[in-house]
Formats: sequence, C-alpha cells, structure tokens
Amino acid sequence: MTLAEVVISMVIAGLAVVGIIGGYFYCTTSAEKAGLHLAANARALERLEETRSAKWDTASWPQVDQLVATNFPSKVVILDLSGSGGNAISATLNTSIAQVSTTPPLKRVRVDCIWLFKGVESITNTIETCRAPDQ
Repeated sequence: MTLAEVVISMVIAGLAVVGIIGGYFYCTTSAEKAGLHLAANARALERLEETRSAKWDTASWPQVDQLVATNFPSKVVILDLSGSGGNAISATLNTSIAQVSTTPPLKRVRVDCIWLFKGVESITNTIETCRAPDQ
C-alpha cells in the first residue's frame, strides 16, 4: 500500500466515525425531546381534568359556574422524566376558557403547556376541548 491509500482510507474511516457519533447525539436529543413532549402533554391533560371537575350547573338555582379562567391561574410545573436523572425542566400552564354558545350552553377550554428545550427552543403543547354544563 502506498501512503496516499492509507491517508485516504483514514479520512474515510474518520468521516464514518464522525457520522456515527453525530447520529448518536441526534438520536439521544430526539429521544429526550420526545419524552419532554409526553411529560408536557400529561401536565396539560392534568389541568384539563381540573377544569372538567369544576362545577358548572345551569339547572340549579342559583346557577353555579366555577368554570371561569380566574379559577385556573397560570401555574409553573416540573416536567418529570422518571429515571432520567437529568435537570428538572419547568413549564408554565396557561388556561383559557371562552363561551362558545349560550343555547345550548357550551364553553371552550384550552390549556397551553409552555417549556424550553435546552434553554433555547420554546415549545408549546396545547390541548383543547369543549365542555357542557353538569347534568
């Protein structure tokens, strides 16, 4: 073998190793981000369940309506990836409630879970539903 062949084969091997290492870092980052997306979705769903448990009864006298945005202020939560051992990521839950219809009574509930990935990329997970009064 000549020196040129050895150098070229070393360059090719080096490029392959750099590609493999880059792919590994990409995969681990993507897996971490996906886990945080799932944790943020779970936290947003928890808040949505809180709004579902709020009493809204139009059949009683006087009418009861606890499904208002002031009962669900912004809340800072921790996105917990069990067993990850990494830094805790905090997220903010914002809840908005709007009247869709008065006849029949219907409200739209939207929960946004806003968090930062690696302190740089702002990500928002949103869950939205409609709710009728208690029966």
